[in-house]
Amino acid sequence: MKIKFFLAAIAALLLSGAVVSAQTPEEIVQKMSAQLDRCNAEGFSMDFVMKMPIVGTIRTHEQILGKKMKTSMSNEEKDVVIWYDETTKWTFDSKDNTVTVENRALSSSEAEESDMKAFDRLRDGYRFKLQEETPEAWYILCKKTRSNKDKDAPGTMNLAVDKATFLPLYIRSKKSMIMVSIENVVPGVTEESVTFHPEAYPTAKVVDKR
Repeated sequence: MKIKFFLAAIAALLLSGAVVSAQTPEEIVQKMSAQLDRCNAEGFSMDFVMKMPIVGTIRTHEQILGKKMKTSMSNEEKDVVIWYDETTKWTFDSKDNTVTVENRALSSSEAEESDMKAFDRLRDGYRFKLQEETPEAWYILCKKTRSNKDKDAPGTMNLAVDKATFLPLYIRSKKSMIMVSIENVVPGVTEESVTFHPEAYPTAKVVDKR
């Protein structure tokens, strides 16, 4: 009898522990949002993927630190790298071997818009359903609520959150036959990595449009 009681007690403890550790999709999204807020202070990198009919897939790698950003993209024809700070935009085109320099006046609307806005939208105006859970991640369906008046907000988004870090593995949405995915969000970006260095392109022709 004592052995049975002991085993029953252990089973009860394990079951109660599972209940305590279980998290609702709302709690998961809230913790993910807190992690992303912390990422803003130290910068972050991510991949932005857009799939369109006929055009195909466009993939960019972005590094963001405050108001400075570096965007890299490649296709069969050329590589393009763009650097931004608050006032200036530099664009390197490998096909023409040129660096184009332009003024960049950051408007309030541009400042509010970013590729990370998809995550910001989750804070209000979506309800969440846990579709799948694996040892590594949670997979959550995000559905727009009737109270959400943002006409640009997707009706549904698919979100995957890493259990170890509470960072998003991806968030995906589809609108007007265009699929957009933000993937591989990684915290930590240096000032050096988002700064344009002209000495790195000694043979490039500089086209200054300022």
